[in-house]
Amino acid sequence: MADKNAPGALDVITTPDYEAMVIGAHPDDDDFAAAATSALWVKQGKKVVWVVMTDGAEGSEVPSLVDTEFMLTREQEQRMACEVLGVQAVEFLRFSDGHLRNTEAARKAVVRLIRKYRPRIVITHDPSQLFFAPDPDEKPEDTAYLNHPDHRATGNIVLDAIFPAVGNPRSYRELLVEGFPPYRVHELYLFGTEHINTYIDVSETIDLKTKALQCHVTQFGTDAEMLEWIRKWTAETAKQAKEKKGLDMQYAEAFRRIKLYVPKQEEK
Repeated sequence: MADKNAPGALDVITTPDYEAMVIGAHPDDDDFAAAATSALWVKQGKKVVWVVMTDGAEGSEVPSLVDTEFMLTREQEQRMACEVLGVQAVEFLRFSDGHLRNTEAARKAVVRLIRKYRPRIVITHDPSQLFFAPDPDEKPEDTAYLNHPDHRATGNIVLDAIFPAVGNPRSYRELLVEGFPPYRVHELYLFGTEHINTYIDVSETIDLKTKALQCHVTQFGTDAEMLEWIRKWTAETAKQAKEKKGLDMQYAEAFRRIKLYVPKQEEK
């Protein structure tokens, strides 16, 4: 740990501006993971920003689509979804869909945005989750879900950006010139994880979540079954909240919550 009182030391900002920044790999990832939570916090008067890491250009079954046109269409769908939810800002980093890597450029881009918006909470993919696989003996008809490499890359990029770079005055010093001083994130919420410890009651905003997902026409068309699946999924999550935490909810979103910094007034 460096000497914070050394001559010329730069103070690290600890006061947040936004309540949360949700960082997903593709357009619609943020919707699936945290749309209802985002809408709930917005209704409570809090500011939320969403970030999309890739251009989403591989999210289609049609090989002949022009990448740039498809990217712009998906970005517009994401903007529409954010309007439905009340999310105040959305940023598109446009790294190549399907080929995201934990590079210097990717980490710096995330550092810049976290320093720019200063979210109290950063929400992103759990990079350690390689797959979700039911026991084939218990559920012989169910198949496994292999976690997308872009999801895992996003989680690793975000974690490596938060520590140490976001709060280190000597990391990416050119960002100081751009007006982005170091900042300390308070909490990290991971989604797409088997290590859940936090459930958010989203019963009053589940309808907004489904409406936001309906904006992603390139992904789901008019698939009503998908929307019904979303309700069943969040209802099942609420059931888990009851079983594991004794919480009464109709619909819930779930995360692994990690505390990184506790302001002194909270410590008391």
